[in-house]
Amino acid sequence: MKRKLLFTITSLLIITSLTAQMDYSNVKFRSSVYEYKSEKPDTGRVGIDRELLGEIVDMLSESVYTKEEKEDIAEKAWLALTNPKMFDYVYKDFAINSNSNWGTRNAKGEIVLEPNPYLTDWTISEDEYPYFQLAFNKILDYFKLMSYGDDAESVASSFNELLLTKDMSFSDPKDDDWAYSYIETVNTELAKKGLVALVTKGYYQIIVCKLEDKDRITDLFEKFKWELVKP
Repeated sequence: MKRKLLFTITSLLIITSLTAQMDYSNVKFRSSVYEYKSEKPDTGRVGIDRELLGEIVDMLSESVYTKEEKEDIAEKAWLALTNPKMFDYVYKDFAINSNSNWGTRNAKGEIVLEPNPYLTDWTISEDEYPYFQLAFNKILDYFKLMSYGDDAESVASSFNELLLTKDMSFSDPKDDDWAYSYIETVNTELAKKGLVALVTKGYYQIIVCKLEDKDRITDLFEKFKWELVKP
C-alpha cells in the first residue's frame, strides 16, 4: 500500500514538474489562518468516491475532453477532496490559479495570496459539505464545466464560457429577464440539441448535460448537498 501511494505521489509530482511554472516574482504569500486543520476530510462519511467524481466529469464534458483528460480532472478533484494539504503541494500552480483572486492587486499594488488555498478552505469550513462544494466547484469552473450566473446577463456570459455551449448562439436576455427565466429560454433551444441547463438552487452555479443524464447527475450532486433544478 505504501509503495503504491509513493508511486502515485511521485507520478503526480513528475507530471506537475513538466507543466510551465507561473511567475511568482510579484506575489507575496501570506496565510490568512493561524493554524491549519490536521485532520483530512472524510469522503466516506458523506458517500463520495473517486468513481462518482469521474462520472460527473464525464457527463459534463462529453466529447470535449479526451478520456485521459477526464481522468486527470477527476484525479485532481479526488486529491483535493481527500487530501487538500497534499493537493496544494502537488498541484501548487493549479491550486493558486484556480482561485478567483489570482492576479488581484491590493491598494499597494501587491498580489497577496494564501500559500495553501485548498487547505485553507478546508480549515475554515465547518465540515466536509461546504469544503467539498467549494473545492469541486473551483475545479469544474477552471475546466469550464461549471459556471456562475445570478442575473440574466451573467447567465448569458456563463453559456459563452461552458464548453458544451460556448460555440452556440442563443437569443439575448430581455430587459425583464432574470437568471431563472433566461435559463428557461435557453433550455428551450438546448432541448433541440438533446441538452439541458441545470442550476444549483440558491447557489446559481450552472451546468449543462445531456437530457438523458439529467436525473442521474441530479442524484450525484445531492451527495454534495447541491439541489439541481431545471428552471
